[in-house]
Amino acid sequence: MTGVLLRLRRFRSGYRALSGWRLFAVLFGLGAFGVLGHAPFFFWPAYAVALSALVLTLDDAKRRPKPLRSGFARAWWFASGQFLAGTGWVANAFLVSAGDHAWLIWAPLIVLPAGLALFWGLAGAVYVRRAPSHAGRIAVFILLIMAVEYLRSTVLSGFPWNLPGHVFQAGGAISQSAALVGAYGLSVLALCLFAAPAALSGPGSRLSRSVPMMCGLVLIAASWGFGQVRLGQAQTLVETDYQLQLVSLSLPQEEKRYAARHEILQQYLALSSDLTDVDAIIWPEGAIPAMLLESPDLLAEIADALPPGMRLITGTARVDRGLNGRPNAYYNSLISLRLESDRPVLEAQYDKSRLVPFGESNPVLSLTDWLGFDSLSELAPYYSPGHGARTLQLDGLPDMAPLICYEAVYSRYSPRQLNRPEWLLNISNDSWYGNSAGPQQLLNQTQYRAIEEGLPLVRVAAAGISGQIGPYGRLIESIPSRSTEVLLITLLEGLDDTPYGMYGNALWVIALLILAALMHCLTVVSFTYSGRRPRPAEGR
Repeated sequence: MTGVLLRLRRFRSGYRALSGWRLFAVLFGLGAFGVLGHAPFFFWPAYAVALSALVLTLDDAKRRPKPLRSGFARAWWFASGQFLAGTGWVANAFLVSAGDHAWLIWAPLIVLPAGLALFWGLAGAVYVRRAPSHAGRIAVFILLIMAVEYLRSTVLSGFPWNLPGHVFQAGGAISQSAALVGAYGLSVLALCLFAAPAALSGPGSRLSRSVPMMCGLVLIAASWGFGQVRLGQAQTLVETDYQLQLVSLSLPQEEKRYAARHEILQQYLALSSDLTDVDAIIWPEGAIPAMLLESPDLLAEIADALPPGMRLITGTARVDRGLNGRPNAYYNSLISLRLESDRPVLEAQYDKSRLVPFGESNPVLSLTDWLGFDSLSELAPYYSPGHGARTLQLDGLPDMAPLICYEAVYSRYSPRQLNRPEWLLNISNDSWYGNSAGPQQLLNQTQYRAIEEGLPLVRVAAAGISGQIGPYGRLIESIPSRSTEVLLITLLEGLDDTPYGMYGNALWVIALLILAALMHCLTVVSFTYSGRRPRPAEGR
């Protein structure tokens, strides 16, 4: 321990000597480095180094002539690097039609990370103002980061991507605690564990400085133990009598043009030929680059290829027309077609509610009209949001709740109580983002929805990983990413409703407040026991 503390002091001395653009460049790089803690790497030491370094530099900001501004700037530069490394793959979508949209690549590479970083900048400024000097400051840091992460997840429809808790790979032992407190509760654990090393440097006895680290280790040990017990029940998963055929066709997004709709449809139909004992065929989001319900010729091809009584569930763009026949709104939808009397009949539809900004919706239409841009979609100028989560009741299948693309990133999005579904269906089009970390991050976050809800989740993704995720978040069977393949699965039964499913975010908020109070009290007690009194917060 003495050697570790000595190295930490040497590191901090050199770190504290940095200023100006050198400091901001280092913070930007540390934020980017910390993303290695997320999918597909799950390299936790990188996240620990990054978070601890952020806490140390915020502590030093208290001594600057303008501490609030310094705290905001330091946290903002750190978070800008973090969000650029964690979401920079979004730029791939602007390169699909590079001739039309490449000039807008500054939006995902500058505006998106800089905007998301404002939340962490706010937390940095408040931390400098309110955090004490003793090790209890880690509790303040956790409270502030969780507050701004929740805001980031909700403001302007939210973007809860790469929460701190997502560094724990879904399906593993530690991730099982999401059934109790969700991914947000695991974020509290991640922040406590990986920011705690910063407390080893600072005033107070060795015991008082070790309190946050001991709290983090106790929490992660308890979470791991709970997960091991819970996963022991995963060997007894029960299968239903329902068979689903998942169809994955790997095509580059630039080849998915309206002019190629017939050729692409024929490829899907050729893959959907072996239909023995199949209760439904499922194609991904944006499978056919056309509005199926507006295309009698495409529906006729489907009717000719599929047997009567067969059900096809697929994603498609949809238009809602007024009495005059003019479009009122466009939707990104999931539809279920049943083949009856040699013609497809629409039996259910769901309209995506959480839309991707600029890819599907346009929150600043007046500005982008002036710039000559509306959206990346070829089929519609932009989409309208649906009416929220729904449970679809389809004859011959258990009740199902759809999640289209990144709707699966949102905790507790599926219906609750009497409308609780028996399984979740996530259709996605991952081909927009190429061979990047984005689809793998999305898969990990989607697996968390299965753990939180205690339900099996079927995922069908174009150019992404398709398959069935069990109610413990483990990928049971799958089609590899960027593969053209068909997978026949037997749908699993779900578990009883989880505590997180029943009580939601109240559980992790209570746990956060208890942890912060306990950590602060233990720090103060150990400080007093050592014969030293903690200094009041600086900057007040």
